[in-house]
Amino acid sequence: MLIFIKPILIDGLKNISSIAHGTSPRCFETDAGERGTLRLGANGDESSSPLHRKIFLQSLGIESDEVYMVKQVHSDRVHLLSDPALSGNDIAGVEADAIVTVLAGKPIGVLTADCIPVIVYDARLHVLGVVHAGRKGTSENILSKTVGVLRDTYGSHPENIIVAMGPGIGGCCYEVDEICVKPFKEKFRRWDGFVKKSAGGKFMLDLFLANKEDGLNAGVCPENIFLSGKCTACQVDRFFSYRKEGKTGRLLTLAMLRHRK
Repeated sequence: MLIFIKPILIDGLKNISSIAHGTSPRCFETDAGERGTLRLGANGDESSSPLHRKIFLQSLGIESDEVYMVKQVHSDRVHLLSDPALSGNDIAGVEADAIVTVLAGKPIGVLTADCIPVIVYDARLHVLGVVHAGRKGTSENILSKTVGVLRDTYGSHPENIIVAMGPGIGGCCYEVDEICVKPFKEKFRRWDGFVKKSAGGKFMLDLFLANKEDGLNAGVCPENIFLSGKCTACQVDRFFSYRKEGKTGRLLTLAMLRHRK
């Protein structure tokens, strides 16, 4: 039986040949036309299928079967992958929610099931990052801090950086209590652009727009910020959604610098 996976590509990165990137869907298909659930998880996760990971990587033109992922803890910490001798398992226990690298041929990734996966790329300096931007991390400016690492460590200029967001829960479906929006009101001057009142004293929070605002605050040009527009909670036939389903699988969003000739 042959398995086929059709990755989700993100606007703004589709035509950039110097990187490979994509988000895994919920399901794979077989050569018999049947559908099955993808099992992609953290390094060492027994519920994760090495075969599924390998086929997903191959669907992006990546021959490696290794992905470099940290231990996501809903923080604002950014990990620098700078040692080419390290393996994916070597950084699996590092607590962080973003990875930045200049190493070509090293796929870096984050796992999500409603949180916003973000790819950050400086094409001029060939520097790449992936970000796990959940509610807490977004409120702590995880995206702008990642942009800051590209700037301070590698000399990137924010106006040269592309920010591309994959599938995540939209403002249409993410209802939260007032305590959840308080940090955004304290840290974002234009918070009312992504927080709207809903029934019963609650609020609809748009993490896509919140991260866009964070990127703009970091100096990224508006024309270089791309939102997927795909809501995981609205489309559980295509994506996993923790808010909609509770216990569920994970989407893998990864990116890799290709070797420049």
